[in-house]
Amino acid sequence: MVSSNHQTPPIIRKAKIEDANQIIPLIYSSGPLAWNFVFQEGNKTPFDFLNRAYARKGNTISYTNHFVAEKNGSVVGSILAYTQPSFLALTAGTAFQILSVYKWKAPNVMARGLKTETIIQPPKSKRLYLGHIAVSESHRNQGIAKQLIEHMIQYNSDYKTIALDVSAENPAAISLYQKLGFVIKETRHPNGWEGKIASHHYMEKII
Repeated sequence: MVSSNHQTPPIIRKAKIEDANQIIPLIYSSGPLAWNFVFQEGNKTPFDFLNRAYARKGNTISYTNHFVAEKNGSVVGSILAYTQPSFLALTAGTAFQILSVYKWKAPNVMARGLKTETIIQPPKSKRLYLGHIAVSESHRNQGIAKQLIEHMIQYNSDYKTIALDVSAENPAAISLYQKLGFVIKETRHPNGWEGKIASHHYMEKII
């Protein structure tokens, strides 16, 4: 018998600064290998960067770009959306946050970030790009990721092409996206630095 808690749909809303403690672990869980590869530098961890960038406007990690799924007062899911050309300005803001956190070691972080962008590339024009799609382990298999994606598509109804990247080693997510109408357009591989992050599928859905 399915509990009433599972039957209750989540509230999908814009993220807030005060969601940080709950949403940042979800954002990290959307791609831990990539987060570690890029943002682990000396005694600074991905969480040092995420906590700072999330609380500030004008960068790709900012709370202003995220929505959350909330159940019983707890954040149980996350999703991000952005487009070109705003992504270019957000990327500049992200670079500033990297400088603020890593100081003189920032070039090391930026170099790894550029490497990662060969696999998880900036969004193409005229597309709504979705990312940081994650649901807490205790709330998976309840349709929350599907509801987050559908909400973002409806919220940004001017866009008819929706895009996302997904690890080729995440069959559950790939299956979900295919059921929602996303099609694999390209698979990108980390040539020469295999094992740092997984190969990724670039997927699109036409509305």
